[in-house]
Amino acid sequence: MKKITFLLVGAALALAACSKTETVNEQSVDAIGFNGAYIGNPTDSRAVTELDNSITSFQVYGQYTKDAAAAVQVFDNVEVSKATGTWTYTGGLRPWIEGAAYVFAGYAPSNVTAPAVNAGGYLSWANYDVSANQYDLIYATQQATGQTYGNNQQVVFTFNHLLSIVGFTFKSSFDADTELTISNVAVNGVPSTATFTPDNTVTGSGNLGGSWGAASSPQNYQLTIAPITEAEGSSYDNFFAIPQTVPSIEVSFNVTVTSSAGVLVNNQPFTTTVPRGTVTEWDPGYKYNYVATITPESVQLDYIQFGDPTVTPWTPATDETLPLQ
Repeated sequence: MKKITFLLVGAALALAACSKTETVNEQSVDAIGFNGAYIGNPTDSRAVTELDNSITSFQVYGQYTKDAAAAVQVFDNVEVSKATGTWTYTGGLRPWIEGAAYVFAGYAPSNVTAPAVNAGGYLSWANYDVSANQYDLIYATQQATGQTYGNNQQVVFTFNHLLSIVGFTFKSSFDADTELTISNVAVNGVPSTATFTPDNTVTGSGNLGGSWGAASSPQNYQLTIAPITEAEGSSYDNFFAIPQTVPSIEVSFNVTVTSSAGVLVNNQPFTTTVPRGTVTEWDPGYKYNYVATITPESVQLDYIQFGDPTVTPWTPATDETLPLQ
C-alpha cells in the first residue's frame, strides 16, 4: 500500500493576560462582581468551536474562609453571563465579607461534564472523556480577600485552554482542472480519557492550574475533508484531544482524482502513522497540524508531458554568384 509522508506543524496559542478592575456598589454593600473572561488569542479552526474573548458566559464555583472556620460556599456551578455589556449571575448578589479569604474557580462551556470542587475550592475532572466532550474546555481560578466597603474589586479570570487541538490538512499539487476527494479519513487509537487534577494555585498566563494524568481508552475519530478544487488548494478538519505523549496511532484515508477526462484515480487507499518528526507531545493550549500533500506520483498517476524540443538546423546551400550587367 502506498504511503504519504505527513509533515508536522505545531502552533502555540499565546495566552494573553489582560486585567481590568471596577467597583460595583449595590444598596450600600459591595456585591461580588465579575468582569470579563480573558482567553488566549484564537487561530482559525473549521471543525471545532474554540472559545475566545468573545464568550458570553462561563460557570463559577466560589467559597471563602474566615477566622479558621469551615469554608462557606457562595457559588456552586453558577452561570455568569454577559448582557448589555455587564456580567451578571443568578441567585441574587453575593456580598463581600470583610477579611474573608476567597477562592473562585471558573470554567466553560457549560455543556461539558461538570467538574468536582475540592476542599480548597479548585476544580478537577475525573476520567474526563474528550471523545464525548468535543468542546474547548477552559479553566481559570482567582483568589481575593474581602475589603472594607468601596475597596473590593471585580473578579477577573484569565482562562487557559486545557486541551490540545489535533488537525489534519490535505493539500493538492494538481492544477485547477483536477478535483481531489479525500474520504474515509480515520484517526484510530487516540487515548481519550484522563483525569485533570488541580494544583491549588491561581491560574494565569503560563500556569495551567493543574495537570492531566495518563490518557487511556483509545478512541477512533472520523474526519470530514471537503473536496479540493483549487490549484494547490487544501482542506482541513480536526478534533480536541487530551494533552499527552503522542501515541502510536494509524491514519487512513482514500483518494479519488477527477478531471475533465473523468475519474483518473478511484478511491485509492492510503495509510500512515503518527507520531512523525520531532514533536512527541500534545500540550494543552497548542494546535497541531499534520499535513499530507497529494501529488500525481503519490497516486501513481502519469501525466502527458513534453521535453525540451530539438529544432532541425538550417542547411546552408551552395553560394551562387550573381553576374553584374
